[in-house]
Amino acid sequence: MEVKSKVQALSSLRKIPKINEKKIHLDSLKLFNRLIIFAQRDMTVETSLVYELTPFPLSLFSNKDQKMNKANKAGFSKTSLKELTDPLDLTNQSCSTLVVDGGWLLYMVKWEQGQTWQEIANSYLSYVQCLGRRSQKTIVVFDGYSRSPKDHDHIRRTKKSCCDLQIRPDMIHWTPRAKFLDNTNNKSELIHLLSSTFRKHNITVEQCDNDADTSIVREALATATDDSVEVRAEDADVLVMLVHHIPSTNHPLFFTTSKGFYDVRRIREALSERERCYLLFCHAFTGCDTVSTIAGHGKTTLFDRFCAGDIDEHMDIFLDTQATKDAVIQAGTTIFQYIYHAPGTALGEIRHNMFSRKAAAGLIKPETLPPTEGAAAQHSLRAYLQTQDWILLQSMSLNPSDYGWTLGVHGYEPVPTLDPMAPEELLQFTSCNCNGDCSNRRCSCKRNSVKCISACGVCKGISCKNCGHDGGESGEDSEIDS
Repeated sequence: MEVKSKVQALSSLRKIPKINEKKIHLDSLKLFNRLIIFAQRDMTVETSLVYELTPFPLSLFSNKDQKMNKANKAGFSKTSLKELTDPLDLTNQSCSTLVVDGGWLLYMVKWEQGQTWQEIANSYLSYVQCLGRRSQKTIVVFDGYSRSPKDHDHIRRTKKSCCDLQIRPDMIHWTPRAKFLDNTNNKSELIHLLSSTFRKHNITVEQCDNDADTSIVREALATATDDSVEVRAEDADVLVMLVHHIPSTNHPLFFTTSKGFYDVRRIREALSERERCYLLFCHAFTGCDTVSTIAGHGKTTLFDRFCAGDIDEHMDIFLDTQATKDAVIQAGTTIFQYIYHAPGTALGEIRHNMFSRKAAAGLIKPETLPPTEGAAAQHSLRAYLQTQDWILLQSMSLNPSDYGWTLGVHGYEPVPTLDPMAPEELLQFTSCNCNGDCSNRRCSCKRNSVKCISACGVCKGISCKNCGHDGGESGEDSEIDS
C-alpha cells in the first residue's frame, strides 16, 4: 500500500510550519544551525540573524510542542510576594465573606466509581460548606470557558482526550475525573449541576463569560469595603491583582492557599512604591497564562531589575489605557533591549553579538538569543492586553485579534511573528557531495547557481572551483570554455 493511502496518526494533525506552501517536519534547533551555515552563500550571518531562522521564536516558544514558554507563576508569587510577610493563623478567626475560585474547586473533590452525578455534586457541596464554616456568606466564581486567550493554556493543560458528555443527576458516572475535566464542554455541564446544587443551599454562584480571575478580584474588593473577606484560590494572578488594587481603607482581606493564610494589605505595604506601581506590568511581561516567559530570564529576577532600572517611561506605556499599538511595540522593544543589557541596540544586532560570543563554545542554542523585532512586537502586544485586563478587572477588555492573537479552529492562538522565518534565498536547501572540483553542472550547487559552502560533503566550500574565493571565477570560465 502506498504511504499516501495509509491512515495517518492523530499526531500528524497538529499545526506544522510551512516553507514555500509545503508542510515541513523539522527540528527547530537543527534548522537554525543549518540556516546559519547556508548564510555563508549570499549574505552574512549578521544580516541573517535579523530573522528567527526557526518556525517559532524559541526564546518565547517551546521547541517540543510549539506552545508559549510556561512561566513559574507560583515561584514568583512566593518569592516576591508571600515571603514578604509571615503566614497568619486564621483557624479561630471568622470572615464575613468567603470567595472561592471555582476552577480550583473542580479539582479538590475525589470521585468514587459508581456514584451518581448528584452524589458527586453533594460531595462538592459538603467541601464548600466546610471551607465556609467560618464565614457568613460564600461566593463561588466559575470560569465561562468561552473563546479567550486562555484557550492556549487550556489546550496545553489537556493530557487525556474525552468526548463531550451529557450528565443528569441520577446518572452514574464511569469516566475518571482527570479525563472528564480535560474537556471544557464537560466542565460546563458539571458547573451547571454544581451551580444548581449550591444555590439550593444559599451559596452564591457567579459564572463568568470568560476567565474568572478578574471577577474573583472584583467580587472580593467590592465586599471588602463593608467587612472582612477571605479569597480561596491557588492562582498567582489573583494574588497579584489583589495586591495591586486593594485600597488602604478596605477591611481585612485574606488570601488563602494550601500553604497558609496571607494578609493582602501587609504584602502590599511590604512592597516599595515602584514595585506596587509596576507589579501588574512585570507579572504580565515576564510571563503568565497568556504571555510567554522569556527563556533564560526568571520572573523574579526581571521584576527586581525592572523596579530598580530606569525604564519607567516605557513601562508606563503598558499601564496607559489609551496607548497606541505602535507605542506599545516600541516600548516593548526597548524593554527587551534592557533585558539583554544592550540599551539602544537593535535586537538583530544583539542577536548577532550574542551569537558571535557563543559560537566558540560549540552548537548555538537559538533560545538563548533574544527574539527578533517581529516576535518582540507580538509578545509586547499580548503583555499589554493582559495588563489592561488586570487594570480594568475585565476579561477580554480589548479585541485579542488586534493584540498578538488569532482566532483558529481550537480557539485563540498566539501569533509568533508576522515576519518571514528566514530570507527566501536561505530556504534553498542545496549542498553537494561531489568528488570532483564542482566546475560543471553535475554539481548540484553549480546547477542551482549557488556557491559551495562548509555544509558540502567533500569540498567544504574551500577546495573547489565553485566556492566563494578567487578560484570560483576560474571555475565559471572553465565551464564556458568546455
